[in-house]
Amino acid sequence: MKKIGCVLAVRRKNHNNYGTTLQAYATVRILKSLNYDVEIIRYIKKRGLWGTLCALPEYLRSGGKSELLIRLNKKIKGLYLHSYKKNNNIRNQAVEKFKENYFEPLCKYFNGYEELKEGSRKYDICLTGSDQLWHPMGFASGFYNLMFVDDRVPKISYASSFGVSNIPTHQIEGTREYLKRFNWISMREQRGVEIVESITNIKPSFVCDPTMLLTKEEWIDFANSSKFKIKDPYIFCYFLGERKDIRKHANELKDKTGCKIIVMRHVDKYLKMDDKFGDYAPYDVSPIDFVSLLLNAKYVLTDSFHGTIFSIMLEKQFITFYRVKPTTSGSTHSRIDSLLSKFLLQDRLFKSDIYNEINEPINYSEVTPKVCKFRIESLNLLKDNLEKCQKS
Repeated sequence: MKKIGCVLAVRRKNHNNYGTTLQAYATVRILKSLNYDVEIIRYIKKRGLWGTLCALPEYLRSGGKSELLIRLNKKIKGLYLHSYKKNNNIRNQAVEKFKENYFEPLCKYFNGYEELKEGSRKYDICLTGSDQLWHPMGFASGFYNLMFVDDRVPKISYASSFGVSNIPTHQIEGTREYLKRFNWISMREQRGVEIVESITNIKPSFVCDPTMLLTKEEWIDFANSSKFKIKDPYIFCYFLGERKDIRKHANELKDKTGCKIIVMRHVDKYLKMDDKFGDYAPYDVSPIDFVSLLLNAKYVLTDSFHGTIFSIMLEKQFITFYRVKPTTSGSTHSRIDSLLSKFLLQDRLFKSDIYNEINEPINYSEVTPKVCKFRIESLNLLKDNLEKCQKS
């Protein structure tokens, strides 16, 4: 059995994004089903205060400022908003328990970059991908782009994502360098395909997000063990952004349908306006519970990429909002646009009339076969390229 080392988004503790966790789960599950001995590579940095200060300018220059502000927001609010801190800890514990069960037994920890480089030689193949792991702010670490991996070890990316529409000019040469080391590159967004091709003249494959490699039936089976058994029809709201107008439209839908709102509050950061938004806001929600809550909703409203993916896979009546206004620079809208365009679902982007738009029938008899075709094509590409790496 070939040993495959995976660099996945199972990173820092108390990072409770559900899409991040579920795409990593799907990746591991698929690789195991293909009969690989899967090990998740974990990197413990040892660069000290001086090394951190040296790396900080590049991190901030490449978009890290917003990430630092989010973390700072959580810490500050946690100091004096005790209910927020308590509830956030409950959610963290639910997600961490899932990670402990599904990821921790597979993790191999490396202390410092030199040990990481040396350890890479033990693998037959190294794989990375998805969840914006190639975002410019992670460029300097040399981790998610597999720059630490020995030249003799085959390297592939599955459904990689830059998370931005353009690579910063000062990173283009370095990005070209790491891309050319890969035996196979696949991207989950069409814009990502264009970026790689423009920088390297390599034509990467366009593949589905790892979560889409599992079937609707497999996700339903996954959700069956959830503790949530809600019978009354409800609207499931999964918002990560700060747009007040989105909450207003959700309440409009509630008023017109009589459905209660179940909401995931304060997932990325504390938002005061969400304290009174929704009728039921559970915090003890594992990734299994998250899929279940979405699966059993009458309607789904989201500004999340993975919220949109699961809505499509589970054949829900849904509307997707842009997380920030379309004119905002540095947005990650390209991944939403790419996803909806792939399945001819551009009309699921909110325009102006929430009630009529969400009740517009979705012809899943046409959409679902497209999803299945994309899944099979993507899975075959992954299998074929893993096999090529074994022979190289």
